[in-house]
Amino acid sequence: MEIKTFYDPATFTLTYVVFDPKTRDAVVLDPVLDYDPASSRTSTTSIALVASFLEEAGLKLHYVLETHAHADHLSGSQYLRRAFGAKIAIGRAITEVQKVFKPLFDLPAGFPIDGRQFDHLLADGEIIEAGSLRIGVLATPGHTPACVTYQVADAVFTGDALFIEDYGTGRCDFPSGSASDLYTSVHDKLYALPDQTRVFVGHDYQPGGRALRSETTIGAEKKSNIQLTARTTREEFVAMRSARDATLAAPRLLLPSVQVNIDAGRLPSPRANGRRYLSIPLDLNRETEEDGSTPSLYGRAGPGPGGYREIDPEIVAATRGVHVIDVREPAELTSELGHVRGVEPVPLATLEAAARSWPRAREIVVICRSGARSSRAAALLAAMGFAKVMNMTGGMIAWNEAHLPIERGA
Repeated sequence: MEIKTFYDPATFTLTYVVFDPKTRDAVVLDPVLDYDPASSRTSTTSIALVASFLEEAGLKLHYVLETHAHADHLSGSQYLRRAFGAKIAIGRAITEVQKVFKPLFDLPAGFPIDGRQFDHLLADGEIIEAGSLRIGVLATPGHTPACVTYQVADAVFTGDALFIEDYGTGRCDFPSGSASDLYTSVHDKLYALPDQTRVFVGHDYQPGGRALRSETTIGAEKKSNIQLTARTTREEFVAMRSARDATLAAPRLLLPSVQVNIDAGRLPSPRANGRRYLSIPLDLNRETEEDGSTPSLYGRAGPGPGGYREIDPEIVAATRGVHVIDVREPAELTSELGHVRGVEPVPLATLEAAARSWPRAREIVVICRSGARSSRAAALLAAMGFAKVMNMTGGMIAWNEAHLPIERGA
């Protein structure tokens, strides 16, 4: 097996051609379609370099393998599919990502959310055969739920799960991302591989201006990764990752990239005038009035009994700065249903005493497992004089059914 690396400095993305020099069988991982957001122009400069290498080396391209639906570059997978007849594969949890982003981009009703845009949806532990190449699939969610790592011989390609040890790990603040899941993926899964396993990363941001690096080892990561070594506890990592993610700006190409990449790299269909248009929502995480102001959360809630209102999980998830009170018992917050990031845990039995010091004009969303305990809590708060209390309809069961992001760590 040989590996040819390509680097796109505009997005810090590393693309790999993995091939057997004897049989000429090949796969490509994470190809880039160039896009300039200022002019809204695409170009094929980066992907044409990959195609030229494939042609000049006489390689037979079997698959384009995506490690996830990227939020920082448009995929060049369709270019390679058209040029070489390659199949496009991605982790089967891409369906979760499609379900989240279809309504956010207001995509057409007929937009499939079952992953059919891709030729192959990959399961954890699956083996892909590309001629003489055997490629293992490791589900490594956390950055997104659909992230996978590919293992070929003594090498793994980790996408955005794990970077060079002086940069750390991928962010986990995208919808359905989870720092706890990423800890499991890296610490419990990748770090269980032999120390000599080579690691090829999805991006290199060259911290401190150092030279470009694309490769390290599992042993080096376990020893020196600045965010997650073999000795790092789950609680330490989740706290660090959550705090850091709260300071990060959205990726420059987030909105163009995701809507293209959840459709397997296809650009939107032409409209009547023959041109293609991206959908760019204003204020992705909140509703916006025509004058640019933000409607209050309480104003978007529906009527409820007992002096409080009912609000849907999707509205809560799309609104920043919400004061969310979880009235379940502490052990429930780390259960399978998890909890909302940034939630304030106040068990129902202690709510009345805790609420005495809270400002009565504050907007408060109360949640529990199914909505039963939180409705009692909302009625209690309303009776205490809180004017803007909302019960989240359906509780954490509804939140999970809507595939909204959760945390499971303490």
